[in-house]
Parts: sequence; C-alpha cells; structure tokens
Amino acid sequence: MSDEGAGEPTEASAGDAQPDPPTGRTPPRAAPAASPGAQVATVAAAVVVLIVVAIVFVLQDAQGPPKPAPLVSGATTVRSAPPSDYTPSADESLLPPVPTDIPSSLCPDIALTHPITVLSFNMHGARGPGERVDLARIAREISAWKPDVVLLQEVDDGRARSGFQRQAAVLGKATGMTWVYGGNHSSRGTGPIGNAILSTYEVVDWQNILLPRAGGREQRGLLHAVLNVEGTEVSVYSTHFDHGSTLARVAQARASVRQLAKDPRPTVFGGDLNAGPGGAPLRQLRGAGLGDAWAVGEGAGATVPARSPRRRIDYVLHDGWFKPLQASVLHSAVSDHRAVWTRIELREEVGCIKVGE
Repeated sequence: MSDEGAGEPTEASAGDAQPDPPTGRTPPRAAPAASPGAQVATVAAAVVVLIVVAIVFVLQDAQGPPKPAPLVSGATTVRSAPPSDYTPSADESLLPPVPTDIPSSLCPDIALTHPITVLSFNMHGARGPGERVDLARIAREISAWKPDVVLLQEVDDGRARSGFQRQAAVLGKATGMTWVYGGNHSSRGTGPIGNAILSTYEVVDWQNILLPRAGGREQRGLLHAVLNVEGTEVSVYSTHFDHGSTLARVAQARASVRQLAKDPRPTVFGGDLNAGPGGAPLRQLRGAGLGDAWAVGEGAGATVPARSPRRRIDYVLHDGWFKPLQASVLHSAVSDHRAVWTRIELREEVGCIKVGE
C-alpha cells in the first residue's frame, strides 16, 4: 500500500458538520429515548422472569438434590479397593444382585438337531455273481457310503454257503462299527439267516423279536437296537418281511406296529419289506405314523433287481421325531439289491428351563 498523499488535509465540502476535536475516536451516537409504554413493558417482562426463577428454586429445594441419571443398561460400576485387612465372608458374592422380578421358568423357542445317515441294505449273504461270496467288498461299500447306522438283511451266521463266517461280526470289525445280530431261520442244519445293525453310536440295549409266520415260508424277525445319539436314546429296527405271502407280510407289519406302539423313543424302521409303496404292509406302517424318507428322494427309488431296478421294496421309515433331508439309491457290485441311503435329522424341542421357585 502506497504512503502517497497520507497526512494531506482535505477540504470540507459546504454544509458538512464541523469535525469534533481530535480525540482519536469517533464519539458514539446517542440512542433515541424509549417511549413511556415501552419502558413499562420492559419492567413487566423482567418481573415475570424473576418470578419464574424464584418458583424453580423453591421446587428444587422441596424435591431435594437432583438424582443422578440412571446407568445405561450393561454399564458397570467400579468398587473402591477394600482395606488391606479385608476378609470376605463365605457367602459374599462378587456378582451383582439377582433381580427380584426374574421369571420362574424360561421357554426358548429353539430345537436341538442331530443329522444321522441311515443305510438299509439287503446284502444277499454277500453272494455276488456266480454265488461268489465277497464279504470284504460289502465292507468296503458300506465304509465308502459313510453311514452312521446300517440296517442289514440276509446276513449269514456260520452258514456253509458263506464260508461259515459270522458275517455281522466280520463287517463290524472291518468297518469299525458296533454290531448286533438277530438270527431267525436256518436250513440244512447250518447257521441262521437274519438281520444285523451296525452303528457308530453306542448300543445301549438290543433284542430280536420273532414275527408271526402266518403261513409264510420262513421265520422272520424284527431286530431292535437302542442307540445313544449324543445323549438321546433312539430306537432303530431292521427287518425282512416274507417274500412269498401277502398275508404273512401284513401280519408281520401289524406285529411291528404293536412293537413300535410300546416304544416311546424316537424311531427309525427299515428293511426289505417285499412290498411296494402302495401295498398293504406299507399302508399298515404309514397308518401307524411312520414317514417315508424317500419323500425327499428323486425318482421311483427302485431297488430290485440290482442291475436294472424296476421295483421298490427296500425302505427307511421314521417317526415324527425325524425330518428327512436326503435320500438316494446306491448300486452294489455284490448284492442283488440296491441300498437305500438316507440323511435324516433328529429334532428335539428345548423345553422350559426352571429358573427358581
């Protein structure tokens, strides 16, 4: 900024007010005087404000000192350090006090689920093409299918045609699974043919129940095992109904239903029933409340004959404790049946939990 012209006096124009004595600042202008009405209104407003302030102080004194704001939910308070000679009593708790309005029970809307893979397989005594026994191949097939529970039919026990092997015991050892066996009928003075159950779960109890022959050709049985599935007892049944008589199959289905009616546990029932989905034995079992795991399968689910199956006679059924997730039919290189592979889910509703009374 240039200093040129600074300090030079300027000539006042005509009519301009004469400048005040040089004091170094411009004097303030006088405010116009307030009217009498405005002065009265100002005084009245000030009086009202004073009255309001007085009332607030009186109310605060009557209510006592202000209360602290409540703690936010989940906040904690820090205790002061105890003296060095402090000794806590035996019943003193470091936890916050339990609220007095806690409910006597809690009923959460949740369920525990346990998926279980179940296989039903008529293994035909491990006799393949040309009646050649190949029990090792059956064991490899079962292991490859990775089941938790296997319901087996036509299992030999010390029969000449299968090399006098105890097939259930051999399969249990080969697959690393626990096994139980129920022999039902024998011929020519040799060992029995029957049903077996293999399981990765602990076998709590088991029994073999003979079914009525009712004119059938051979004695049939219902093998029952109680398994410990992650703390819950589950009943599994393996059976093989008569192949020659419809009357025998119906009688055996009815006997099975009577047995299931006495069993309060979650139940899986499977095997070779020698009847189609619409046959009388299946109507008996379905009418008793058993569901068909093939409800989630694709296609007809045919299992015989193995090479080109046209009929469905092998099943995995379940009661209302279970929900089917997957179902498939698997080919065996040995047996004259295909295996039924299923994935079902055990559902347990969590009941009310008592909190205190």
